[in-house]
Amino acid sequence: MPESSPSRRGSRLTVDDWLDAAMRLLISEGVGAIKISRLCRQLGVTKGSFYWHFTDIAALMTALADHCRRVQADAMETLEGLGSLPPVERIRTMGVLVSDTRRRSVEAAVRAWAETDPHLAKSVIALDSTVFDVAHDAFMELGFDEQQAHARATTLVYVGIGYMAGSEHLDIATDEDKRILVEILTRI
Repeated sequence: MPESSPSRRGSRLTVDDWLDAAMRLLISEGVGAIKISRLCRQLGVTKGSFYWHFTDIAALMTALADHCRRVQADAMETLEGLGSLPPVERIRTMGVLVSDTRRRSVEAAVRAWAETDPHLAKSVIALDSTVFDVAHDAFMELGFDEQQAHARATTLVYVGIGYMAGSEHLDIATDEDKRILVEILTRI
């Protein structure tokens, strides 16, 4: 991804423009890559534009962390909304959600950042707990006992985390791979 873009001097940037640019750097290179000078180059503006919106880099990072927490909260709402689906369809849909390229990239970047940000870590833990709860409920509805439902839900959570972490380095799971995984996990 090119770091510079056409000059924005003819239009005023918004806070969302800055957050989008910071998110692109977070996804592509990690939290350490987010610097005022890099963002200004990427957006084609001067540092004065940055300081119009933020007092310093810490203020931008706070706004970006808040944005990431909202993304995590939206993901939890989406998962909680799956409750009306039949249990196997719920599990399949969770696989579709984690397979979405943009969602996977954002989630992997947020997880990496959460390793050093305790507040962000709380939202990652909350999302993982929601994934577990939704999966656990689905397995219970399928007739598994508590121990089996717990083991299968735990497996699904860790498969999802591993998929996000490893998908940059491994072949993407095919639809058939996902189908087989759901079949294995839901087989009584």
